[in-house]
Amino acid sequence: MTTSTLDTLPPPPAGRTGWPWTEAPAPLPAEMPGGAPWPRITVVTPSYNQAQYLEETIRSVLLQGYPNLEYMVIDGGSADGSAAVIEKYAPWLSFWVSERDRGQSHAINKGFDRATGDLVGWINSDDLLEPDALARVAAAHRAAPDALLLGDVVDFDDSGWSRLFRQRNVTLAGLLAPWGAGTAWHQPGIYVPLALHRRAGPLDEGLRYTFDQDWMCRLLARAPVAYLGVPVARFRRHPASKTVGEATRWFPEHGRVLARHAHLLSAAARERAWANLYLWGALNSLSAAYRNQREGVAHLLRALHHSPRAALKPRFAALCLAAVLPVSALRAARRVVGDRL
Repeated sequence: MTTSTLDTLPPPPAGRTGWPWTEAPAPLPAEMPGGAPWPRITVVTPSYNQAQYLEETIRSVLLQGYPNLEYMVIDGGSADGSAAVIEKYAPWLSFWVSERDRGQSHAINKGFDRATGDLVGWINSDDLLEPDALARVAAAHRAAPDALLLGDVVDFDDSGWSRLFRQRNVTLAGLLAPWGAGTAWHQPGIYVPLALHRRAGPLDEGLRYTFDQDWMCRLLARAPVAYLGVPVARFRRHPASKTVGEATRWFPEHGRVLARHAHLLSAAARERAWANLYLWGALNSLSAAYRNQREGVAHLLRALHHSPRAALKPRFAALCLAAVLPVSALRAARRVVGDRL
């Protein structure tokens, strides 16, 4: 795959400027500093009916100026013009397809099955890479060739809001406890040695929301992590995304993932993980947006059953208060104290 530049790619749509429309980093030299070859990096974009964002995603990958890139777009048979966007960039793609599939995880598996890179990662069709992201990933891989690589991520929305999300303290125990020991991880910033992915196995296509968490658990059981400490991706928040629009449906799948991997934890860590899971479930159930007081109280009681020390969590008292306040009072309180309620 030849290195793409602003001059070789199709021109951007009218009115689009900046990265990755009219700005891009200079192409990297043929070899890494010191003369080593650049590791081959396979990037997969799963896509379905995201034509309004897809071109930006594609350009953010192609314009990395990275000399050893394998880039695939796996579309699930979109009916919104996505195929036309992909065809526009087809000469610069290593592979693409637009056909009915079994969902996001199936699309990623299809790409990873074809991968020939030293490293693999995916960037969803409503997200994008930061400039120089792949060069930073390559340098981290050279320093820690067997590690799971974690780069930071910028969360943003189309209003101009943004926030830097730093990956930290990513362990198996932390990943299984939503309110664990300060664990913070974010999929768009993750790259994995292909050999490690092959050992861990494919994404579980039976999971709609937590297939990446399950995959990460299998990876963390087999390899160390290395933190890049710099942002490599941008994660777009919008109402149609699963992260925003379907947040309350995640809880049952988190329980399935915890049950699957809990045997890898000590008995004490296992109980803490279940308690943390139910506290997180209570937070969702008792929010003003998804109000279900009976369910929220049940989650709080289950948390105490697994670990009485859950009552010492800073948010436990706030959740108990949220369980008894009417919605109007809860919203008024949140305007004063923020999202602690």
